Amino acid sequence: MKLLQTELTAHGLHGLISLHTDDTSDGFYGFVSGATLTESLITPALEAAEQFLPRNNNDVIDGFIASNGIIRESYEGVLRAPPEVRPRPFEIILETPKTPPEFLKEAATVLALQTILTRYREFIAFAPNL
Repeated sequence: MKLLQTELTAHGLHGLISLHTDDTSDGFYGFVSGATLTESLITPALEAAEQFLPRNNNDVIDGFIASNGIIRESYEGVLRAPPEVRPRPFEIILETPKTPPEFLKEAATVLALQTILTRYREFIAFAPNL
């Protein structure tokens, strides 16, 4: 973990996206933290993923309070940029359910990732004018 955090500090990454599978969820969802724009990235990503998998809209997911498939807290020890990294990168964990066929999980994940990257590029393009 220390090596990864050193790399994150050295390279000044703009974002971190972790991909996980949840063996207790029936739908796609995500954890968010970091940069202010993070929620603006995950919301359309979850909408895009719904073309292939349902979203987990439970009020509590994995023991965390959730809203529309988005959790704002996370587990201790999850990969994060070190606190001294500025500006704060966006941090997203995408969680796919374990039970659907692999091709559906892959399609949902790829579309969610493409959506995050597209939205991020759009934000960066507008940022100089803010």
